[in-house]
Amino acid sequence: MSILPNSNKIFYDLFNKAAANVAEMAKLLDMAVNSKDVFEQKYSFTHIDKLKIKSYELTHQVFSESGKQLVSPFQRKDMCDLAAAIDDVADSIAMASRRIHLYDVPKITSPILSLANLILQTSTELEKAINAMNNLGNSAQIFELCSSIKKLEYQADTVYNKAFADLLANETDAIQLIKYTDVFMAMETATDSCEDATLIIESILIKNG
Repeated sequence: MSILPNSNKIFYDLFNKAAANVAEMAKLLDMAVNSKDVFEQKYSFTHIDKLKIKSYELTHQVFSESGKQLVSPFQRKDMCDLAAAIDDVADSIAMASRRIHLYDVPKITSPILSLANLILQTSTELEKAINAMNNLGNSAQIFELCSSIKKLEYQADTVYNKAFADLLANETDAIQLIKYTDVFMAMETATDSCEDATLIIESILIKNG
């Protein structure tokens, strides 16, 4: 038995933790917008910010380990790109959370609920895809999960476009128009970030197929 650490396991563990962290952030965001309890909402928003810091730390660990380990599961640039992409999802969720919380939107509307649910679904599928990458032989399953994320992102685009059109047609208060526009955009960006991560995952699969 080798006394050296299994470098592949080190990286896969970090990716799995980062993906689980993102999924937890998405879950908290969905809980926050669906809750009627102000204290529960505040807890969720605050905890999302803490998990964003954790995401940054995990990303930094991947960058650091990639420079130290002699062996890696795939190209170092791809590992860093994937870590950064997962962190981008965390950034987007944290931004959406902050806008909903700090803007103090007067009403959690149906599009906000729908987008939060789609963020949760895309983040959950992303976590599954990252976990499946522990064995790159699972390429068919991983490609299928990536495809699922893209379909969910398309749904998010549809929700966002309709919500924005309705907002322009019906909202007469300029300040509320700006608030809701920013919230919708931040939430839709979170699903975009999940789709961006799938492009890196698919590239890794093709290079290592």
